[in-house]
Amino acid sequence: MDVLTLSELMTGLLSVIGTGLLLMLATSRAPKALHDEIALRVERSIAAIDACEDRRPR
Repeated sequence: MDVLTLSELMTGLLSVIGTGLLLMLATSRAPKALHDEIALRVERSIAAIDACEDRRPR
C-alpha cells in the first residue's frame, strides 16, 4: 500500500477545500436571475397560448 507524499496530501486537501467553498458559494446565492428568467418564459407562454386561442374559430 502506497502512502501519500506530503505534496499529494496537500494538493488533495486544497482541492477538497476549494470544491467545498465553490459549492457553498453556488448554493448560497439567491436564484433571482433564474426566477426572473422562468417568470418571463411563463409570461411569454401564456401570451402565446392566448394568441392561439384568439385565432381559433369557435
